[in-house]
Amino acid sequence: MIKYFLIFISVTIASFSSEQEYFILNSYYSNGDFDEDSSLVSSELDEVNLHSTYLKRGSSCERFAKPIYKRIHSPEDITIFKHKRVKPINYLNTISLDKLEVSEKKQKFFHMILPAILISKHKFKVLRNRVKRIINDPNPSSADLVFLQKMYKKFKTEDNRELLIRMKTHPVSIVLAQAAIESAWGESRFFKRGNNIFGIWSFNKNEPRMRAKETRNGKPVYLKKYKSLSDAIDDYFVTIGRGAYDSFRKHRNITDDPLQLVQYLVNYCELKEKYTRRLRKFIIKNRLTKFDDFKLDSNYL
Repeated sequence: MIKYFLIFISVTIASFSSEQEYFILNSYYSNGDFDEDSSLVSSELDEVNLHSTYLKRGSSCERFAKPIYKRIHSPEDITIFKHKRVKPINYLNTISLDKLEVSEKKQKFFHMILPAILISKHKFKVLRNRVKRIINDPNPSSADLVFLQKMYKKFKTEDNRELLIRMKTHPVSIVLAQAAIESAWGESRFFKRGNNIFGIWSFNKNEPRMRAKETRNGKPVYLKKYKSLSDAIDDYFVTIGRGAYDSFRKHRNITDDPLQLVQYLVNYCELKEKYTRRLRKFIIKNRLTKFDDFKLDSNYL
């Protein structure tokens, strides 16, 4: 009886600690980098056909990935990619991996998040390429100009060079490291109930969301719920693209070395340099740089 009581207590404490980590590690709310407009990320990007299968580019098309939507019922449903070509599996839900052995848990977690990152990175590459084309076109169409205006609004700049910098993404290894740290290896309530990997706040009462146990200045805090993991990654890239990460954006335009880049994410978390050192050690310990060479399977583009 005592044994089961201790197990119950340990599980309860672990669950509470996971939620606490969002408030310690995540700076979208603590440093003012996340604002009310950010809660409109998905809907605004939908308006520019973020989820359509292609964007017209002259006489040809630059295609988005064709996602394979899939639900997870058990850890066996998570595909492990043995080669560097990844099927664009967009998981619609997550489950606890806590009962697995540590090595298997890590493998399943990384391979669950990996395709969503690649889907989003490719999506932003397509959007960014369209922006490039419009900028260089002496006679852009009215549709292109509307699209460009929406990108200005979304990334909070009307400078073309700055827009391209803000729309750039960064190595998979960094995203995987942050995903694991901030979701407590997928055990966070927000991750399991809402596909919310990074603790993105919600300021829109009309969107799917969930209330946190914590409060800020005596006010309730709500976190967004996403339809899929890829949607959560989209939000993440937009937030990095327009938040208080100027130094990080500047350097990711210079180098793709994740071990150099992470030191410029100092504003991402209240822990500052302690957080960036943790990220660097995490990437090295888990050998995450190998994932930077993984690409979406061209058969799905």
